[in-house]
Amino acid sequence: MKKPFVIFSITVLFSLFLITCAKEYSYEGGPQAEYTIEGSPAECAPVVLSGTYTEGITVDSSNNLQVTVDVTLAGGYNIFTTPVNGISFSATGNFTDTGKQVVTLACTGTPAAVGSFVIKIPGDKGCDFSLNVKNKISSSYFLSGYPNDCENPGIGGRYAVNDKITNGDTITLHVTVITPGTYNIQTDTVNGISFSASGYFSLMGNQTVKLTCSGLPDSAGRVFFNVHADSSQCKFSIPIESGSPQAVYVLESGTSGGSLYCTPQLVNGTYFSGVSLNNTNTVNITAYVTVIGTYSIYTTKINGMMFGNSGTFTAIGRQTVVLSGSGTPLTAGTFTFAPNIIGPAPIGGSSCGFDINVQ
Repeated sequence: MKKPFVIFSITVLFSLFLITCAKEYSYEGGPQAEYTIEGSPAECAPVVLSGTYTEGITVDSSNNLQVTVDVTLAGGYNIFTTPVNGISFSATGNFTDTGKQVVTLACTGTPAAVGSFVIKIPGDKGCDFSLNVKNKISSSYFLSGYPNDCENPGIGGRYAVNDKITNGDTITLHVTVITPGTYNIQTDTVNGISFSASGYFSLMGNQTVKLTCSGLPDSAGRVFFNVHADSSQCKFSIPIESGSPQAVYVLESGTSGGSLYCTPQLVNGTYFSGVSLNNTNTVNITAYVTVIGTYSIYTTKINGMMFGNSGTFTAIGRQTVVLSGSGTPLTAGTFTFAPNIIGPAPIGGSSCGFDINVQ
């Protein structure tokens, strides 16, 4: 006699469970808003289109669309456009009240072609608007340091003979943008490598550009690159280490007048302002070698001159290194150069000094 009651109770409980689940699902999903976009079903009005749209230039956070929506029932919304010419707009959110409200739709994508395009928000309560995509125009800008040495170039990565270039091998240059637009910056190819960058300046003012490296370093030394931009030029240098196996050595030095000088040293040749250096302009310094292998020793460029050499130490102990001079002295005077070991210097002694008197 109790079975019908049990069955009835189970049926009631199961029904209540289903009702509870249904209510919970509806609550979690949330009610959908009811609204009409102003201007529908024709042209959106009013509409505010922000940002610049340029062929081949990916849009950013400045590119968006504002439309006015008349909400008759509060709730969630998902407003989007159909993709046109490589871009689209969309926004999701929740209307907490009824009445007219402004919704901002973010843009994504990259305009594929130049022209005027009609973009639609689909549905019988949607609307459409026109968007113009511009041609790429060249930026007006100049490299900081132009026309001499690039100002504070940022050297990324490590460069060594026959070592493969990686994504971290870069040069960061400072630029001042006068007019936004496209840019193309590249260097000449020196010792097997070069640097380049291209893109679009969307803002005016001071900013940085990162040039990526390509190629394979084929010889060691302090290497100078000429940067060729659309409207200006400058120069920078990077150190390229010698190939493996690298020697372990120190540059012998002593203190004179509170400064560290190469000891012993021998400055060869004569130096005149405005006269280019030749093969007689060398400086002899001494290295003490503990492990044989390749070496690279170079100064920076001072007063238009630089000294350096690369090679291989085939014996341990004291070795004479002849640093060859290059460049053209700019002015007369006495100038101090500091040859440096390019690469690891695990036992110290990586630098010393010598003076060059220019007449």
